[in-house]
Amino acid sequence: MSVFERVNELIESGEPAAMLTIVNKDGSAPRDIGDRMLVTTDGDYGTIGGGTVEHLATEDARAVLAGKSDDGVRTYELEPGGNTGMVCGGSMDVFIERIRGRARLYIAGAGHISVELAPLAERLGYDVTVVDDREEYADPDAFPDDTDVVHGKYGEVLSELPMTEETSVAVATRSGTYDQRAVAAALDGNAGYVGLVASDTKTEHVVESLAEKGYSRRELARVRAPVGLDLGGSGPEDVALAILSEVNMDRYGVTGRRATRLNLDDLVVVRGGGDLGSGVVYRLHRAGYPVVVTEVERPTVVRREVAFATAMYEDDVSIDGVDGRRAADVDEAIGILEDDAVPVLEDPEASVASELDAAVVVDAILAKGRLDTGTRRDDADVVVGLGPGFEAGEDVDAVVETDRGHELGRVLYYGRARPYDGEPGERRGFTHERVLRAPNEGLWEPAVEIGDLVSAGESVGHVGGSAVNAEIDGLVRGLVHGGLEVGDGTKLGDIDPRGDDVDPTKISDKALCLGGGVLEAVLKLR
Repeated sequence: MSVFERVNELIESGEPAAMLTIVNKDGSAPRDIGDRMLVTTDGDYGTIGGGTVEHLATEDARAVLAGKSDDGVRTYELEPGGNTGMVCGGSMDVFIERIRGRARLYIAGAGHISVELAPLAERLGYDVTVVDDREEYADPDAFPDDTDVVHGKYGEVLSELPMTEETSVAVATRSGTYDQRAVAAALDGNAGYVGLVASDTKTEHVVESLAEKGYSRRELARVRAPVGLDLGGSGPEDVALAILSEVNMDRYGVTGRRATRLNLDDLVVVRGGGDLGSGVVYRLHRAGYPVVVTEVERPTVVRREVAFATAMYEDDVSIDGVDGRRAADVDEAIGILEDDAVPVLEDPEASVASELDAAVVVDAILAKGRLDTGTRRDDADVVVGLGPGFEAGEDVDAVVETDRGHELGRVLYYGRARPYDGEPGERRGFTHERVLRAPNEGLWEPAVEIGDLVSAGESVGHVGGSAVNAEIDGLVRGLVHGGLEVGDGTKLGDIDPRGDDVDPTKISDKALCLGGGVLEAVLKLR
C-alpha cells in the first residue's frame, strides 16, 4: 500500500495524520527529495531515512497533530554540532503538513433545528448523520439526499457510530433523559465536539445527572452548553448557524473573533491621558481593544515619560512599546487606530464617545471628587470611573479603587471608592516632601529634566521668578511641561528618594493595577 492509499484510508475513517515530505537536502542525507512518510497519533507509515532524523521529524509531526506547532518546513542538520547529533554532513529540509480526516456531524434529534443544521453542515463538507427514536421524525425525505437518517435509540445508535477528534455531536432531543444518553455516548466515543441544545436549567440537570453516573467534571466541561456562538436571532436557522459556527471554530482551534483590521464596535474612550490613565490605556490596548484618549489642549501631566497626554505637546509618544499620536480630528484618530496606535484627541468633553458610539468610557481624569467631570452612566454601554467622585450602580457602572493598599485596583460594582485624603504615596518615609508645588501663580520654567538626580535644597525651576527647590535627595520622576501658566500650589513634579533604582520610563505598578481593574470591569460588563 502506498503512502497516498494509506492517507485516503485515514481520511475516510476520520483519522488525522501528518505528511512528512523531504523538500530539500544538502550533503549526505539518507533519502531523496520527494520521499514521504505518514505519521498518526500512535503510528507511522513509510520512512524518510530512519534514525535520528526520522525520530525528530516524527516528534515534530506529532506536535503539529496535537496543535502545539504549525505546519511548515523543519531543517535537520546532519553534522557535528547540529540539531540531530549526526555526523553525516549536510542537512535535510522536511515539510510537515497536517491532513485532516473527514469531518462528521452526528445530530441527535430530527426536529426543526436538525432540519436546518443538516444541509448547512453538508454544504461545509461534513458527513451528516441524524438519529431519532421516533419513526415519523426519522424521515429521509426531510433531509438532503446525502444525509444518513437513522431510526433508533439515541445512546445505542451513537455508540455504534465511529468517532474521532474530527467528529462533532450536536444533541437536540425532546427530553433531558434522551439528551443525557446522547451526550454520554458522545463523551464515551471521544468525539472532538459535543454540543447540547438546552436552557441553563436543562443543561444543569443533564450535567449533574452524568456526574452522578461517574463522569468526571473534566469530561463534562467539554460539553458546549448552552450550545453555539452568540450570533443573534432565535429561529431554528439562527440556532443552526450558531451551532455550526461553534463546531467549525472548535474543529480548527480558532478564537471566533472578528478578523477585521479595526472593530470600532469595541471602541474604548479614556478621558485623561495622565500616568494612571495611561496604565489603563496600555492594558486595554494590549488586550486588543481600540482606545482613544481625550485630553485638554495643554494638560498639566507630571509623569510625562509614561503619559499618552504627552502627545498633546510632542505629537508622538511611545510607552512600553505602545505608540500614541496626537490626532487633529476624529477621522485622523480612526486612521491612527488602523495603524494599531493610540490616538490622543483634544476633546475635553469626550464628544468622540457619542460620535463613534463608543462601547466603553473610562473616566481617568482623577478629579478625586473635587469637581464633576461630566461623565454619566449613559455615555456608553459600560462606563468606569477611577477613584473618588463616582458611585457604581448610579452615575457609572463600576468604580476602580485608586487608594494604595490591599484594595488598590479592586472593582466596585456598587458604592464608592475611598475618599481622597490628600496624602501622597509614601516612599522611604517621605510623602509631601516628594512633591514639587508652585509657590505662587505664574509661568513655570523648569531647570532640570525627568531622570536627573537632585539634592535637597537644589533649585529645580522657577514660577514667576520664585524658585522651586527640592526638599529631598532623589530622582526627578515627573515634571510638568515648561511654559505652562500654573496656579499657586499646582503640582509641578515629584522626586523619588529611591534614586537610580527607579526607571521613570516604566509604567508604575499602580497604573498597571488600575488597568487590570478596568479590564476586569469591561470583560464582566460587556
